[in-house]
Amino acid sequence: MPSRNDTRSKEERYVRALSKLEPNWERENPPPRSYLLAAKAYLGLFDLAGADSMLTALVQVEPGCADQVAHVRFNAWVTQFNAGIQKMQAGVEDTALVFFELANTINRDSRSLAYAGQLYQNLGEIEKAAGRYEDALAVGGSDDIVRHASISLAGLRKEAGDMDGAIEIYSDYTAANPNDILGRLNFALALMDVDRQEEAQQIFQDLVSRDDLSFAQWSQVGIGLYRAQNFATAAVAFLKAHDMRPYNKQMLVNLTNSYALDQQFEETAPLAQELVDRYPLERAYYTMLSNSKREMGDNDGALAAIEGRNGMTVEFLSIELSAVGETTYSIDGQVLNRTGTAGSVQSVSVTFVGEEGEELFTEVLELTLPAETETAAFSLQVESDVPVSGFRYLSPDS
Repeated sequence: MPSRNDTRSKEERYVRALSKLEPNWERENPPPRSYLLAAKAYLGLFDLAGADSMLTALVQVEPGCADQVAHVRFNAWVTQFNAGIQKMQAGVEDTALVFFELANTINRDSRSLAYAGQLYQNLGEIEKAAGRYEDALAVGGSDDIVRHASISLAGLRKEAGDMDGAIEIYSDYTAANPNDILGRLNFALALMDVDRQEEAQQIFQDLVSRDDLSFAQWSQVGIGLYRAQNFATAAVAFLKAHDMRPYNKQMLVNLTNSYALDQQFEETAPLAQELVDRYPLERAYYTMLSNSKREMGDNDGALAAIEGRNGMTVEFLSIELSAVGETTYSIDGQVLNRTGTAGSVQSVSVTFVGEEGEELFTEVLELTLPAETETAAFSLQVESDVPVSGFRYLSPDS
């Protein structure tokens, strides 16, 4: 114990402590406590590799100290891990990686290993990333960490062309976690990549036959099937999500596109009409409506849709609803001035609806048109204590 009058720095004290312990290493059987004291001195000097070697030696010579060693390791790990989290949240990823790797040096915990893998992946150091994900899986941990490490590692193997390795990881993970929808979906997509169509289709059919998935899970299934160009089955998944939230714009778009690409035009037409009615300033929906009408032999309906599309003076290139807080919602998009007067103001009435489709309130979106053929961004924020599920709007001349 240093005296109160000891003016040496902590670093100097730790160095002195290590020098006083040096004679013990020449003994045939150094006292176990020497290893613990040396480990604590190394920790004080932030030499985690030195501390690790001393703690490892302590357990070897005195197995009964394993619990005490584990406690020392964990306390040292927590300090480095928390520092890594703080740096990562601040966006300083290179420094965060240093802290996570220091944490990994003193204690093999799946959390710091997986975070290090993620940061290596962000830096493009793929082999190091894969190694850390493998380490995390070997250690084990919470469901979230195992899921992240498994799916990330499988994705890296897939990108590297090691499809057998990716499929093995997906297979092991989904066997242990059969209710992880995204994991099973990624497994099916990987199977399709190696032309194991029958196995992939079985997974897809199992997924779409379930009745216990959430809106987000049905959306994941639909997107996966859509990307696999399995449009008919994607439509089944999107329809289930649409039934849960019928005023969610993106889900209605996904469902309509799936029907259209699967050439189910009788299903496409009424949904395309619904999109035109709700979002009358977006040309793509008129095109889908016209195409489906024409395929059904309704040439007058197809022509009317084209005339509606071509009659726009302004066009929304994109307009989406997002939650930006517990009670704050935002409508964001871009407006293209097709034939309107530059600098003029257009008023668009936007109605927000709840989960059951009930009208909550209406706000006016004021648009100042840019020069002809140019675009301008717009945004409309609103507050609502009732959850907003969707929106619709009227064209300015309605």
